[in-house]
Amino acid sequence: MDDLVQKVIEKLKKRQASNKILFFNELPSPPDKQVFIDYGCVILKNVSVQLIKDLYSLKRDSAWTSWILSGLNYDVQFYIQVNEPIVNFIPRTMVLDWPINFIVGRNSLIVANYNKIISRGEIAALPDNALLIKTASQTLTDEGLEICNKKNIKIKIRTDENCIWLE
Repeated sequence: MDDLVQKVIEKLKKRQASNKILFFNELPSPPDKQVFIDYGCVILKNVSVQLIKDLYSLKRDSAWTSWILSGLNYDVQFYIQVNEPIVNFIPRTMVLDWPINFIVGRNSLIVANYNKIISRGEIAALPDNALLIKTASQTLTDEGLEICNKKNIKIKIRTDENCIWLE
């Protein structure tokens, strides 16, 4: 019995440390759910605007949307890698509230903040090279802006919370 428990623990540790990179534009359909059993982190590259829209709308008839939502049930951490122009099509709510992370390029995490005034401390807690989405009504303190420059954090100002998608 102890041997079985040990094997399960080893499998879970291995899964937790394993990443799977998938190229959305090269796959005609999502892989099977075995990916969720073997990998704790899935990185989806070359994602289309349509997939982001389908996810935001929770479009269940989309095979990819259903697959991603199923992966969340397996406690898979998703990273969706997009090109910088596509950032404008990601609703701010998805960045703030969804259990999916968006990244630009190789290592720039897309982040957002709820606060009306974004302070130095909040910016300091962000990873280097992040891309901060803020609204026109949010203010960044002077010290926060200074930290953005030091940490190479880009700022994108949004006028519309939900981009072009209707709620």
